[in-house]
Amino acid sequence: MTISSEREQEGTATVSEATPSRRRFFAMGTGAVAALAAGKALSAQPPRAGGGRSAPLPAGTVAGADVSLTWRDPVLRLVRRTTMGLSPEEVTRARQLGYSGYLEYQLNWSAIDDSAVDQLVATRLPMLAMTGAVLRTQDVNEVREQLADATWYRALFSRRQLYERMVEFWTDHFNVDIEVGNVGFTKVLDDQDVIRRHAMGNFRDLLMASAQSAAMLNYLNQNTSRTPTPNQNYAREIMELHTLGVDGGYTQTDVAELSRILTGWSSNADGAFVWRRGNHDIRAKTFMGRTFPAMPTTATDAAMKGEGDTAIQMLLDHPSTARYISAKMAAWLLAYTPPAAVIDATAATYTRTRGDIREMIRTILTSKNLAAAPAKYKRPFHLAVSAMRALGTTPLTAPNIRNARRTHDGMGQPLFKWDQPDGYPDSVAWWSGLVLSRWTYAQYLSGQTSTTTYRTDSMLFRAADNAEGVMQQINTRLFAGEMPAQLRASLLSYLRGAAYSDARVRETLSLAMSANEFQWY
Repeated sequence: MTISSEREQEGTATVSEATPSRRRFFAMGTGAVAALAAGKALSAQPPRAGGGRSAPLPAGTVAGADVSLTWRDPVLRLVRRTTMGLSPEEVTRARQLGYSGYLEYQLNWSAIDDSAVDQLVATRLPMLAMTGAVLRTQDVNEVREQLADATWYRALFSRRQLYERMVEFWTDHFNVDIEVGNVGFTKVLDDQDVIRRHAMGNFRDLLMASAQSAAMLNYLNQNTSRTPTPNQNYAREIMELHTLGVDGGYTQTDVAELSRILTGWSSNADGAFVWRRGNHDIRAKTFMGRTFPAMPTTATDAAMKGEGDTAIQMLLDHPSTARYISAKMAAWLLAYTPPAAVIDATAATYTRTRGDIREMIRTILTSKNLAAAPAKYKRPFHLAVSAMRALGTTPLTAPNIRNARRTHDGMGQPLFKWDQPDGYPDSVAWWSGLVLSRWTYAQYLSGQTSTTTYRTDSMLFRAADNAEGVMQQINTRLFAGEMPAQLRASLLSYLRGAAYSDARVRETLSLAMSANEFQWY
């Protein structure tokens, strides 16, 4: 019986107290699962599903972050924070390497062999290897679909898990809505040449690459900005969202002056950056206290474009950028409200290393910092991928992911479709209205038996084909052996509440993925 069908019967029938059911399971006052139904309510604005479309999903309740108290092993806490979800392979590797060894393993991402997922993407999604000149001749909808599919495959199967977490972070930081008409195929190039190339490199290189990305220039109307009436969108967002932060010490006059400095930064039809001399404002400008003298009409292209390079370097060197980027990274990796001491230390690392992202991660993810950090709530993409990783799909048996991906979109986070330049929120308050859709997605995943699309192989959980054996596998694969006793008892009660069958096992899997300990990380 589905969650919805049980709700429909609530007004007309009484469920026996002796008969475990999905509805009674979620209403139980035992274990962390119950906190999802009876915990602290958080008011939340319904998430948008991209393109300004609202997702009017039922308001839900979520528990507090004290769920982290059930996670005893510091190494497993690190795996939860630095990956898209636990898997037996990842847990084994982390336990072998220890905390510091595993963190260094993930930080040294380029040394990790990822050929299996690379081959999977290359074989199934050929558009990802096309040049801009070729991509612009393809069906734009299929281009978008293949980029989203590739992102899912890499999140699911890549051994470079911390790298994929940072790709997700920078994708939101430098958000581009792929559905904006003039962005089109260029988001594929942005993903490859900006986000993925620099996700674990240097923030300075990342920012400059984004500033010359056709996707970003088109999205924020910079590609058509010209004197004497420059468009201010990109000038505003590079300061407010990409570097200084909203309280970073700049004025509206600085926005206007930077927009003049950046006139001429544009792109061509193939998605390549171009400098358009005729668009540039050569008059004198003053930006954040620095004067840019008027240029003669005979000035070189390099000198004219160089004004923008200089202004961006000013943003990179500003102490507000060090603090803003550090605070945002610490919020992503550690806690929604990071300790001031962590932000200070990370900002100092940013300044000392001139924006080395890996060094900043090292500063944030010390064992002491992580041990003191509360749990965070998985966003829909993170939740879906972590569930699939726990359920055991591998690159060798990889399904056609598209149906599962599209079904996930109903939770409110379709990839690359956030319609504001600030990216999908990383906030429990924002996502707490999606509890029912999260449960429904867990039910969807556990019930998939197709041989042509996504399939959950329940036999992985039935190695010892009885209730106790199933519980052992659920504990190992979903919780790395840290499932609380109360949750185990509740799941076991449900599993034994009807005749043992594959359907009952799958329903129990669905409930386990809906558990609070699985919803938080």
